[in-house]
Amino acid sequence: MFANLAQAEAFLTSRGQYGIKPGLDRVEQLLQASGNPERRTKNIHIAGTNGKGSTATYLARALTANGWKTGSFISPTPGGYLESIQVDGKWITEEDFVAACNALLPKIKEMDNVKNHPSEFEIHVCIAFSYLAQHAEINVVEAGMGGRGDATNVLQPTLSIITNIGFDHQRFLGNTIAAIAEEKAGIIKSGAPVISAVTQEEAKTVIMQHAIAAGVSVKWISARDAHRLQVDLKMKGTHQKMNAAVAMAACRVLQEAGIALDDAKVERAISEAQLPGRFEQVKSEPRIILDGAHNAEGMQAFIQTVKEEFPDKKVCVLFSAFKDKPFAEMIEQLTKITSHITLTIFDHPRSVDMATLKETCPAAETVLDWKGYIKQIHESYQSDTIYFVTGSLHFIDQVRKYIVE
Repeated sequence: MFANLAQAEAFLTSRGQYGIKPGLDRVEQLLQASGNPERRTKNIHIAGTNGKGSTATYLARALTANGWKTGSFISPTPGGYLESIQVDGKWITEEDFVAACNALLPKIKEMDNVKNHPSEFEIHVCIAFSYLAQHAEINVVEAGMGGRGDATNVLQPTLSIITNIGFDHQRFLGNTIAAIAEEKAGIIKSGAPVISAVTQEEAKTVIMQHAIAAGVSVKWISARDAHRLQVDLKMKGTHQKMNAAVAMAACRVLQEAGIALDDAKVERAISEAQLPGRFEQVKSEPRIILDGAHNAEGMQAFIQTVKEEFPDKKVCVLFSAFKDKPFAEMIEQLTKITSHITLTIFDHPRSVDMATLKETCPAAETVLDWKGYIKQIHESYQSDTIYFVTGSLHFIDQVRKYIVE
């Protein structure tokens, strides 16, 4: 049994040795031993390559503003296990997390004994569902990776959302848009209508096939819907208008399903929603903006937002990423908005190493110590310059904590 959060987190982290294990058999065994908590609340299930976190935030804030006890399972989150499980925006407490982890231990040990080891993420999902069943009425649940074989896909949702589809995690999801769409569309189930902002025709075809097979409708959200959105958002960028349009459409579908929501409260909640590290200004002098553009599609959205918001400003960028992301392509994308690019590394086992970065982009500046770079900005910044920090969400989180604290 775990006496404190540090012990529980160390145990979960150690499960990384069993790797990523798509499939639902193990998580179903764990949930069955817990009394199937995932069946005791209404759930909205969200998959997609980018935009899951923002869409989930908009939707959860709208539900909370209307008096619903709203749970969230956020994946991935740089803030650790506690941040990933929330009710009405408040993190699970250390005591509740440890208690939920302890409750699962007997079943985990039983499965370990027969070499059917539950993964870190599978246990994490079960802790979340157990806690949310006790404290929430309706949950907004992000799929971790893909959809079909993701541990969260044990849900029977009220509504399924697929934000968009791009190239990410190809080793697990496939190397074509159609193959990745096939995995994401695995969250579609009978009884749960679908909302999607997917644009590629081959992906739309796959999603439509799954919806027809499940006997459910699909509501497509387009750029036109986002353009018509009459809500002034705190989170900037055309992509955020699209995410907000998806959340607004979701609220209308939930209203049709009998979930009472006031339109004015929905709009106000969505307009006020902010997610750390999503084009977030954390400092005004010098002006520093953080954005977790952690893959090529995210980087494209970041670049478009920079062009829209600061067309006449000088731009400096500090960048780092995970080694399994298309970082070379992302750095090339950055050259479209600035020649002032500084590459760095950060404390994480998946961080790309400095030698690889230098080889990838010999012309770029490099710094081993990003904290020194941030200090230098503070000491000798230029008022006509916007300083951006972008790349991995984990990198952004470390920089954010350093600046804010």
